[in-house]
Amino acid sequence: LGLVKKIAVGICGDAKEAAQALTERLAGRELVCDATKTTRADKIASEKSAWEQELDAWTHEKDPFSLDAIDEAQGETPFSGGEYLHPRQVLRELEKAMPEDVMVSTDIGNINAVAHSYLRFEKPRSFFAPMSFGNCGYALPTIIGAKAAAPHRPAIAYAGDGAWGMSLMETMTAVRENIPVTAVVFHNRQWGAEKKNQVEFYNRRFVAGELDNQSFAEIGRAMGAEGITVDRLEDVGPALKKAVDMQMNEGKTCIIEVMCTRELGDPFRRDALKKPMRLLEKYQDYV
Repeated sequence: LGLVKKIAVGICGDAKEAAQALTERLAGRELVCDATKTTRADKIASEKSAWEQELDAWTHEKDPFSLDAIDEAQGETPFSGGEYLHPRQVLRELEKAMPEDVMVSTDIGNINAVAHSYLRFEKPRSFFAPMSFGNCGYALPTIIGAKAAAPHRPAIAYAGDGAWGMSLMETMTAVRENIPVTAVVFHNRQWGAEKKNQVEFYNRRFVAGELDNQSFAEIGRAMGAEGITVDRLEDVGPALKKAVDMQMNEGKTCIIEVMCTRELGDPFRRDALKKPMRLLEKYQDYV
């Protein structure tokens, strides 16, 4: 205790029992924090409201690379015949269409890092993310496990097309074992997180960042699941609602493939490729 961060009081114990013991000790005492409770609640509500307004106005990324990607997409048409969609607008529409009591898993990747700003949960054991483990291909098998544990709850996985390639075969597991889930695949034809690093740290000298994919919806159908390709913004919400309805009422797994531009949000680790600090003279040349 106190190894990583300085602490005033170290308590090692079961979370529930320790919380109950603390509550008992505080009973009947006048707490300083109670006097500011209303003020703090008002500030939290104000900050949340401001954040929601900012997200509403933030329809696309505005960094130079993303603006170039948006211009590029204007002259392109996806194989499905529609148009490439802004990831942030897609995430907002998915948020609006989320069912109550939902469980969501997110994979490693650029759009998934941005997605965390658009996910809302009202109860625990609802959000699953790889965090600092960085295990690519995490979302689909994780949500299958969550669905097996809580079959009464809607289960949705988010993945980019790079991460999806790591675990899409588990679609067959979901179908074979009758564990229906819904997967949203952001098809932007790239390893987004890696390309963002190459934008930030290597002056757009791209190496092995592009992906030439087949239709993931069609691949899903070939594995016995349902598949929906979305290339119009107005179809995002209805597609998610349809897929969740099939999951909950028909026991079907569905892959929703959303055609997205190559915009890139902020990296989740800006310090990932900083030059190391060499304290010993003999290592000074190693950068």
